[in-house]
Amino acid sequence: MSSFDHQWQKLTALARQAGESRDPAAPFGFATRVAALAGAQPSASPRAVFERLALRGLIVAAGLGVVAVAFNLSGVTTSAQTDAYAAADTVGDLLDIS
Repeated sequence: MSSFDHQWQKLTALARQAGESRDPAAPFGFATRVAALAGAQPSASPRAVFERLALRGLIVAAGLGVVAVAFNLSGVTTSAQTDAYAAADTVGDLLDIS
């Protein structure tokens, strides 16, 4: 048997002989403190939960709106070709009313 195995067997034998030195009972007043903390915290009302979810939805919708404007920004800006089409009198040219 190696030296490590011998030391391990000796250590485990001593650990089996050692008794439990900790007190298994909770400290004095522990149950009272737990009950007081549980009663002090208000429960979440359905309205508060809805408000929190509505705020998250508003933030997501605003973010999607900003992304949509960013991707469509090239379509919003005007160019020389767009101005030429806007200034043309297509209906007047087709009907040729003069």
